[in-house]
Amino acid sequence: MPGLTSDIPRWEYPPTSDKTFDYANLETLDLSQITGDEYENVPEEVVKTIGDAFARDGFIYATNHGLSSEQILRQFSIAQYAFDGVSEEDKARYRAKILEEGDFTGYKPRGHWKLKGVRDQIEHFSLGGQSYAPERREKIFPPALLPLVDEIEEFTNYNHDHIFRKILTVLSLVLKLPPTYLWNLASNKEERFDLFRYALYHPPSPDEDKQTDGVRLQGHTDFNAVSLLYSQPIVSLQVLMPDNVWRFVRHVPDALVINLGDAMHFISGGYLKQTIHRVVSPPDPVQAPYRRLGVFYFAQFNRSTRLAPIADSPVASQGKKFFEEGRKAPTAWEWECSRVKAYGQDGKKKVIDGGHEEEEMIGGEKVVHYN
Repeated sequence: MPGLTSDIPRWEYPPTSDKTFDYANLETLDLSQITGDEYENVPEEVVKTIGDAFARDGFIYATNHGLSSEQILRQFSIAQYAFDGVSEEDKARYRAKILEEGDFTGYKPRGHWKLKGVRDQIEHFSLGGQSYAPERREKIFPPALLPLVDEIEEFTNYNHDHIFRKILTVLSLVLKLPPTYLWNLASNKEERFDLFRYALYHPPSPDEDKQTDGVRLQGHTDFNAVSLLYSQPIVSLQVLMPDNVWRFVRHVPDALVINLGDAMHFISGGYLKQTIHRVVSPPDPVQAPYRRLGVFYFAQFNRSTRLAPIADSPVASQGKKFFEEGRKAPTAWEWECSRVKAYGQDGKKKVIDGGHEEEEMIGGEKVVHYN
């Protein structure tokens, strides 16, 4: 990994909560157990345990990923600098074309999304898989971040080529496919459109928090294949567990929190779960005043991958059919753009049981926004 040479402020972790909350009981994947030149070797008990966890919960922890504490801290420092070290004018100049193109690449400003009439207090800076090409850098990165591009790219590539690839090996075996099968659907460099993101959650006003019942990011499923979140101390992320109870995700220093998204759910015939999750106000008053900083990697299949159950998988092929029996199955890219454009907007939504909102996406498939 790159050296820690650029002179930017070092991020200080917020205090860890010493209180006890209703935490989700999640399995842990030891990534060092996945070995071989193509990461093709996985112990059978790991495939069974993690496969069951992804089918049941859709969320796990991952440890022994090969990154040091200092390397992870460095990324949080860059994340902090991406917001505090870049002017508001440059953030606007490098704004993501979310509504225009369904693309998160660039800055998302606070207030783009709405929940119960309240605009969100989340800003993020996202980088697509093609953002690092020399001819594109100055169009995507504000001047303050240009000296950091190489190390951001190397960190992103490590997530893609090692961590994501290992997870795909496990999931291939869960679906009773050859170990490199899913990686072959995600490794075309020309079609890569994964998303690396720095996010900053600003505390809303007490009135805004009250109006949204403390929900700061509406309950949703991710749009992509596999999501990686670098664990951070503020207790705020909740997962809707199989018993239909929201539970907090516990902070595990230097660990990854991994969940599956829509794309993986569709190609697995619904066997692998894209779990609903949300962000709420911290239940610990000590943490409440702090901004919540996040480092994320949203891994995707190749742009042209059709989101239909994999016919070669005896698991997926016997599962649920989506998109009118597959006749209208979109590509991974088409589904992503459809959801990015619609999320957090005042689209045509139907209120369903529990006060949640249902919205039809591309291909006739419906998604639920959980309030």
